[in-house]
Amino acid sequence: MMNEENKEKEWIERLKAFFKTLQNKRPKPEETDYSRWQQTEAEYQKEQADWLASVRRRKSERKLGETDADRKSD
Repeated sequence: MMNEENKEKEWIERLKAFFKTLQNKRPKPEETDYSRWQQTEAEYQKEQADWLASVRRRKSERKLGETDADRKSD
């Protein structure tokens, strides 16, 4: 019974430590970048399209890399 209690306390402490690390990653209010609030819809759409294209490109490059690795092992 005592062992279970220790495990529970350890789990709670690990959760606390995890959530504290999340708090550290938030930018301070004076460091916040508000410059993009003036972004137009067209600029936003272009930025999203560029990002999506880069994701697709990286995904296809990874897939080609896996295919090449499979061929080399034959």
